[in-house]
Amino acid sequence: MRRPRRTLECSGRTLVQVFNGSGVAVTLGRELGRGGEGSVFEMPGHPELVAKLYHQPLDAAKQDKLHYMVSVVDAKLTAISAWPRGMLHRKPGGPVVGFVMPHVSTKQPMHKVYSPAHRKQAHPDAAWDFLVFVARNAAAAFEAIHAHGHVIGDVNQGNLVVGTDSRVVFIDCDSFQIRHGSRLYPCLVGVPHFTPPELQRVKNFASVSRGVNHDNFGLALIIFHLLFAGRHPYAGVPLNPGDPPPLESAIANFKFAYSRTAGSRGIRPPPYAPSLSLVPDDIAFLFERAFTESGTANDERPTAGEWVTALDRLRGRLKRCNVSLIHQYSGHLSACPWCGLERQGAVFFIDMKAVYSPAAGGQFHLARVWGAIQAVPAPGPLAPPDWRTLSVTCCCARRRSCHPATDVMDRRIAVSLDCLRCHEGRCVSRKDAPALG
Repeated sequence: MRRPRRTLECSGRTLVQVFNGSGVAVTLGRELGRGGEGSVFEMPGHPELVAKLYHQPLDAAKQDKLHYMVSVVDAKLTAISAWPRGMLHRKPGGPVVGFVMPHVSTKQPMHKVYSPAHRKQAHPDAAWDFLVFVARNAAAAFEAIHAHGHVIGDVNQGNLVVGTDSRVVFIDCDSFQIRHGSRLYPCLVGVPHFTPPELQRVKNFASVSRGVNHDNFGLALIIFHLLFAGRHPYAGVPLNPGDPPPLESAIANFKFAYSRTAGSRGIRPPPYAPSLSLVPDDIAFLFERAFTESGTANDERPTAGEWVTALDRLRGRLKRCNVSLIHQYSGHLSACPWCGLERQGAVFFIDMKAVYSPAAGGQFHLARVWGAIQAVPAPGPLAPPDWRTLSVTCCCARRRSCHPATDVMDRRIAVSLDCLRCHEGRCVSRKDAPALG
């Protein structure tokens, strides 16, 4: 009996049927998301899994890479990543067209955690201790990937997601650099703002063998984003007159704006930003190693394991502010840095439970109240009206000769007394009609 054709069109309206590695037919559910490389689909009956289907056929090297990744998956990898768990084929034993991976829908992209504007809405109760814990867990996830002999390569805020429990998970793992014996499957892409200085001028990553020290630059950048209110370590203010250099140029020239030697690098931190003194000396030193020339020599950037140790130590030193319960900071500081920044007008955390009553003798902080107002989510867009349900009376005395009664104002009615097709006593074509509303 001839098999019916199996469609692989990536559309939410198309029923897609593929085959797993055992040759068993798998019918996929609705499309959950679409990217430049492929689309992700539900797997009915397996809510913990999703399927990724590629838009274009894969070359032999990419298929071999995916087969190897599936063969080495284990519990540690699935705990910290959406690692491929099984192949999908157009027909039994045919070319690879996608793979099965864990579903991570309950987690938020990393930037919605470290960006103050996003965090105030997505995680309004998250204090700095939560961000420290997320940074620690991100480092632990890197450590697990590196322990398996793999390199992320394209480290950026888009391939890490975070749960409300602070757990961090990698996505887009099929882009990782994977080594199988003497065979290297390189990571072909990179985000310039997360690319280390020594690779900034690389135009094509296909011939580049990236190492753990390259990943360590991206990890340090993620941690800096989390601890320093979403700031980029190289986004500073030049000391010499003129426009600031492009971020890629600042990275390539080691212009770490928060460095204790930033002045000699011709740059300083931007206004209303936390200073490097926000963190204790041991962590400040790790950032210096990660973002200055010393980190490129002999692979000297801090490892993921070093970050886990240092951030665990920081977690044990945190203090809570006496003024705002949501303000937490490192115990080496004598005063709350977040209160100091709020007095300058920069609000990074919102105490949603606080009540400010100047009439009762309390102190009114405009910046804090304005931050709370900004944290209120904007209402969603209004659905457009269904013009087919509207009933109006045409103002034109020649209604029957002007247009049929079933086509009242061409069904494009703005609240108006003018007919769409009639203007100043004469019939006009639609292209000549005056705009309404």
